[in-house]
Amino acid sequence: MESIQIRKESTFKAWNIFVTVGNIQSSVRPGIAESWLRCKQMEINPYTFKILRMDSATIETELRAHKNLIATSVPIMKNLFSFVDGSGFLISLANNKAMILDIVGENKIIKKAGIHIGDVWTEESMGTNAIGLCVKTQKPIQVFASEHFLKSSHDWTCSSAPIIDDDSNLIGVLTMTGECDKAHLHTLGMVVAGVYAIENSLRMQKSFDKVAISDAYKAAIMESIDEGILALNKDGEINHINNTAKKILKIEHSLDEMISRPISQIIGPHHPLTVKIEKWSKRVNGDTVFIDEGSFTVTHKLIYSEDKNIIGLVLVLREMKIMKNLVNRMVGARATFTFNDLIGKNIDFLSAVNLAKTASNSISNVLLLGESGTGKEIFAQAIHNSSKRRAGPFLAINCAALPRGLIESELFGYAEGAFTGAKKGGNPGKFELADGGTLFLDEIGEMPLELQATLLRVLQENSIVRIGGKETISIDVRIIAATNKILAEEIKIGNFRKDLYYRLNVFTISIPPLRERPDDINILAIHFLDKLNQRLNKNVKRIGNDVLKIFNNYRWPGNVRELQNVLERTVNLTNGEALLPNCLPDFINNSKEIKNNSNEHENDIIPLKEYEKQLILTLLDENKGNRTKVARAIGISRTTLYRKFVEYNIEI
Repeated sequence: MESIQIRKESTFKAWNIFVTVGNIQSSVRPGIAESWLRCKQMEINPYTFKILRMDSATIETELRAHKNLIATSVPIMKNLFSFVDGSGFLISLANNKAMILDIVGENKIIKKAGIHIGDVWTEESMGTNAIGLCVKTQKPIQVFASEHFLKSSHDWTCSSAPIIDDDSNLIGVLTMTGECDKAHLHTLGMVVAGVYAIENSLRMQKSFDKVAISDAYKAAIMESIDEGILALNKDGEINHINNTAKKILKIEHSLDEMISRPISQIIGPHHPLTVKIEKWSKRVNGDTVFIDEGSFTVTHKLIYSEDKNIIGLVLVLREMKIMKNLVNRMVGARATFTFNDLIGKNIDFLSAVNLAKTASNSISNVLLLGESGTGKEIFAQAIHNSSKRRAGPFLAINCAALPRGLIESELFGYAEGAFTGAKKGGNPGKFELADGGTLFLDEIGEMPLELQATLLRVLQENSIVRIGGKETISIDVRIIAATNKILAEEIKIGNFRKDLYYRLNVFTISIPPLRERPDDINILAIHFLDKLNQRLNKNVKRIGNDVLKIFNNYRWPGNVRELQNVLERTVNLTNGEALLPNCLPDFINNSKEIKNNSNEHENDIIPLKEYEKQLILTLLDENKGNRTKVARAIGISRTTLYRKFVEYNIEI
């Protein structure tokens, strides 16, 4: 006690000499002496106490900015205060600008010291003091009694230590303040220990935050993908599982309920995936396998430690439905044609279109009858795109184009090991890939009899079994079949099953050949010419009258497809603005019917626009002014039709 009193008297004497005559005694510590000199240069009055306090808005801003520092420091400040409680000390936290952020201590001591949140204890405002010196030097320091430049602070001893972040930046100051008679050098040591605890806590919190952010990113990534993700440790216990995996595995437990529990407890010890996991955990990474009767696939990857020991397993689960949709997008399993692409005004043709529209609103199978080139697949795609299945896949298979031995595997797929060279994991067929959509079986009259029986069973049971497989896979597929054969005759000669015919023959739509649609030839020619000009970057504006006569006299054994192909060849060979007979293929020009009628009006060319105008006027008359029917017959929208009314000066 005597030593503190002697030190107090000695310090006051040195202070008094400095403030009166300006001399620095040798007993004054260098850091304190330098601060006194700065205070004198700043003309700070040592006998005046005038605290600088921030306004409420600034205080609120600083408290928000240092929220994390305060939250981390206050528990440590309270713990530190518990060692000095009742001994006249208070503990304060300041920011890097020396503004008080928080105070822990007895109210009477806080009131006696006159310290408040928002007070600024810089050297410039309060003269020599521990907080200000700590901010300036960024070193621990104790300012004892009369070492304070202001006489009003001579009854106190303050011990301050800087709080430094990982980037070596000062972020705050921790201070223990007490009556000078009760101060001890160990007080500064306690403050330094407190700062060390704060810095460690901040460092740990930063690490935790990084981990939490990383985990949040990982969780967000795993929840944003379509695949199910299941992470297991080496004992088969769950480390993580996303919602997609829970859905695929039909798990209703929450994540917290599953973490650290064996997967076998969650999905059952006899689940096919549990059995696979037991095998996978003991060997190297494997290929994708089908699980649970083909409802989903699993790819697994082992996780190794640095010393090459297996420490875990990650499983990627994919629903077959999603895989099918992906495959369908990749292979273009979608329909592009709609009823707007069915061009014509022929009454028999329009009757077929109307029946197709009716069929599109049904779930029943459809049988399309017509010669090659009449547009059976366009009809099939239009029906699909107008049906409730339009969001699903549309797949087509030509039964006449595949070898007999491949049709079955194409339709129904095959299991792993079904035959030599079979793909590992098997391969889905068109029925599986078309699940939820439409399967177009073109030239079904060419399907082998033995496969007709299998197809009939599939249509009856709505399920398939892959070649070489045992599992029954449910399917939901609508069949649209097409043929250019007369199936009734095929049944008589034993080439087609009667029961399959009846199963398919719910909506039978007969598409007339082009030779029976003479009133549509010119309409189709104009339509195709417009499309070809765009696609081939040509500008053919007129069709020669002789060309139109040739088109109308020709029998078109290849139907609409042949007309389109002939026009494409002719447009490619035409350098002018008109289609002329000399650009037509020889087999059309040499036709007997055409030769008999080709001498008249050799150079009589009808402008395309004039022909189109006459066509619109004729159709308006035939349809009694019904513009919707006219637009449909020409194959254009009502908006385009109205533009042509204006262009051709047709009164509306």
